[in-house]
Amino acid sequence: MINPVRRDETRHRPARSGHPDPLKMLRYVWPVVEELRSKPREDWPSPDALTEALVELAEWFEECGWDDFALRTHEEVLEFRREAGDAEKLRRVLTLMRDNLMRQERHEEALAVVREELPLARRLAVPGEHSTEIANTARYWITNLLGKLGRHTEAADNAREAIAELREQIPTKNGPPPGYSLAHAQLEYAHRLTTIGEYEQAADFTALNAAFWRQNGSWRGINGHTAYDELSLLQLRLGRFEEARASAIEAVAILREHAESEDRDCLSNLAGALHNHGNHLRDLGLDEQAVEAAQEATDRFRELLAKAEGRAMIMKMELRVALALVSLGSRLHDIGRLDESLAASDEAIALATKHEERELGRKELARAWTNRASLLISRQAYSEAAQAAAKGIELYQTADGKAMARNTFALSSAHAGEPDAALEASLLSVAHYREQHAEDPYEYSYLLADALSDHALIRVLRSERAEAEAAISESLAMYEELAAHNPSRYQRELDRAQAVAARL
Repeated sequence: MINPVRRDETRHRPARSGHPDPLKMLRYVWPVVEELRSKPREDWPSPDALTEALVELAEWFEECGWDDFALRTHEEVLEFRREAGDAEKLRRVLTLMRDNLMRQERHEEALAVVREELPLARRLAVPGEHSTEIANTARYWITNLLGKLGRHTEAADNAREAIAELREQIPTKNGPPPGYSLAHAQLEYAHRLTTIGEYEQAADFTALNAAFWRQNGSWRGINGHTAYDELSLLQLRLGRFEEARASAIEAVAILREHAESEDRDCLSNLAGALHNHGNHLRDLGLDEQAVEAAQEATDRFRELLAKAEGRAMIMKMELRVALALVSLGSRLHDIGRLDESLAASDEAIALATKHEERELGRKELARAWTNRASLLISRQAYSEAAQAAAKGIELYQTADGKAMARNTFALSSAHAGEPDAALEASLLSVAHYREQHAEDPYEYSYLLADALSDHALIRVLRSERAEAEAAISESLAMYEELAAHNPSRYQRELDRAQAVAARL
């Protein structure tokens, strides 16, 4: 049932500011709408006069940030468009309704709308014209909305059908190179396959996407980097380590080519890619190379900071340097360069503290303090480590972050002679990782194994042998599986767990 918006409903509602002032513009549109609503249709200056006025009214509602009023107005327009029978205008209002409902996160309703939009868009599509891209976009949003609704198998099926359709289409006139839309659809399908656990197929379709960008150098940029970066992660997951390393190197190489232009965005993208590259290399067990990548990322962010102008850009770059320093500190810690690691952590803390009032500043500060705590444990400065980890617990806003900091706090507190505080924190950390591991074993296996190994050591220090044996047995079983799959990455952690077991 249509529920037209009345002017008195809007009188006292605040609007977001804009240029031109949306409230001022509404004062011009409302009289037109109200006059036309009050007249018989035969007295309108044209058959669609009210419809067009309502379209403009909905636009200004959206400018005000009033999506609920805009949606009601779109629904009113929809009835007129259905009656008039103009397929293109009907398709346009359905597109507006879909976008509106998605902004309101009303995904079930948005899906119903786009399912009506797609057949219309297909009927209007002309091969080789932009209208075909409009239909492709509608198909994409069906996939997207099915994913948001947790209907992941249906989303994957829809994404596969999109690829089949795109393979039959001719290139768009004056559009991107042939295969561009297909390449994007292949990566979207890969994402959906990953969600339902079809990693081999996901890697195959990601590789197709990467091949497209390899062949279209002038277009590849960040798209090519993303494809190879995601391909590397899938290959790592599948145990194809040499391929994963090659893909990770290619991901960075693509951005190096574009960074030669000295464009700030390109240089920033390269620095961020190097930061991620260091983490990927660490996951491959290539610790020395991981340090090199982390160091280069830090150096490049420093260069960007030195050239930054304006308060907002300086803050952004300072936090990027802090981010890179935390990772650099971790990578240096991995290879035993403790003094350099401590210096990196201290600098990260100093930079992030300047922006502690901001969410990103708190996040980086939490990471820096927790990283420092781990380093201090390695230096046997347990009381200081517990204090640093406590700051991490306080600062972290996510459950994962707090679990990591709690685990570090637990281990340092146990060594510092605070067994009760250690046990309480350790139990919370293990419980969190156990819950997450049940949902995503791949991402959380090593975190749960690490927390259990530390928990076992805490139980040893408390002389609680039975509990220690239970925890270390579970940790060893998990680490043995991880090390069998990726020995370069996990053998060191398995050795550490075995050392804990040897104390029993």
